[in-house]
Amino acid sequence: MQAAAKEILAQVARPDRWGTLALMDISLRYRRTVIGPLWITLTLAATIASVGTVYAALFKQDITSFLPTFAIGLIVWTLIATTLQEGSSIFVASAHLIKAVPAPLVVHVLQMIARNVLIFAHHLVIVLLLYIVMPWPLRANMLLAVPGFAILLAVLLGGSVVLGMLCARFRDIGSAIVSGLQFVFFLTPIIWTEDTVRGTAFHWLIRANPFATLLDLVRRPLLSQPTDPEQWLLGVIYAAAVAVIGLGCYARYRHRVAYWL
Repeated sequence: MQAAAKEILAQVARPDRWGTLALMDISLRYRRTVIGPLWITLTLAATIASVGTVYAALFKQDITSFLPTFAIGLIVWTLIATTLQEGSSIFVASAHLIKAVPAPLVVHVLQMIARNVLIFAHHLVIVLLLYIVMPWPLRANMLLAVPGFAILLAVLLGGSVVLGMLCARFRDIGSAIVSGLQFVFFLTPIIWTEDTVRGTAFHWLIRANPFATLLDLVRRPLLSQPTDPEQWLLGVIYAAAVAVIGLGCYARYRHRVAYWL
């Protein structure tokens, strides 16, 4: 465990390695295009504008408050879902490199997360445009989005390591993860808000769903909304638990992954 922790921390401290690989990955993926990854941002913006307007009317919500909440929720969820889906297949997709280059496995995970974070940064342009059109108050608690995002990244890093090793050993798990994330999406307050289920039997979904907590740790500060101390405590617990599980899997099975591919 100690050797695995030192290996992970040593690679995390080398953003010049996995950051450069992430930039190269994006440039190669979108070469010969004019706006590159902004195509994904444009598609997401169109989805937010169309679906957000329809659901605001269906739920009888004020569009000036519903649309920013829906937009930030969908942007953060896109980061979560994409990272976990790609994380589940990261070692299988990088099999040729793992067999040929003697690099720590966590480098591939960090490269994948950095790539998705860069695309997430492109999506923040949508939030800026929404603020210009539908401004909301700017408060000091918006800075809490930074530690909230750090907690989310810790969960994604540990979760990607665990899922990547599981799917390298048992390939069917990847399909189950994709289906499961689609199911969890509807149980997470993204297209619906907490106000719509308050006082009903479904309100327990807010606290029982860890994705709802992780999402709110980023979304609520960006909207200048207060976050409960309970949410921060749960977020830290989730991050610590996933990190320990990920470290344990990495320490025990990192030398076996090459034989599973």
